[in-house]
Amino acid sequence: MHQTRPMADLTLIQRIHAAQPDDKTAAVLHAGYETFLQYGRRRASMQDIADRAGVSRAALYLHFRNKDDIFGALMTAYFEAAAAAVAEALAAHDDPARALSAAFEAQIGDAAEGMMRSPHAAELLSDKQGQAEILKRGVDRIARVYAAWIDAGVLAGRIAPEAVAGNSLRMAKVMLAGFDGLAGLAGDWPAYVDARRHLARIYARALSV
Repeated sequence: MHQTRPMADLTLIQRIHAAQPDDKTAAVLHAGYETFLQYGRRRASMQDIADRAGVSRAALYLHFRNKDDIFGALMTAYFEAAAAAVAEALAAHDDPARALSAAFEAQIGDAAEGMMRSPHAAELLSDKQGQAEILKRGVDRIARVYAAWIDAGVLAGRIAPEAVAGNSLRMAKVMLAGFDGLAGLAGDWPAYVDARRHLARIYARALSV
């Protein structure tokens, strides 16, 4: 799709939209996202999504087999956008605490924030049926972004090598596991934001020289 604004200026939702091959696909994914927020994954229907996207149900089935297919496409698009946003946030700051705080904020973005604020947050964040492989690939992709940042920080003298214990990817996955644990605060957005910032400070202290 034609993109006139720099990616760094876009929210995660805008990044996802801009990355789609055409406007119709972007409209369907956005409609799916809004429908899942409103009804939850179980109650949402293909008709709901088609109506919101402004296409016929038959046309929708030409692009996606079912609502789980749409949910999976959204997850894939989210992880791709989040990985890029995290990389940019980490690169923007030399101080590990500021870098991690900015990266955690970029990783959640407005896309995941919408899910966490939804009355169906518990279902949307825990119901990964049929999406385990997408989730595994997505988390691994983001973990590798953090691992590369850790390696660069060690070389630059900002991150203590002993804190990484010789395995930056393992450290990154541990960090993400802690970050993922904050999802239990879904529904209380101020508490989640505060905990996210606190976690970034904890990790920064552990890693810094």
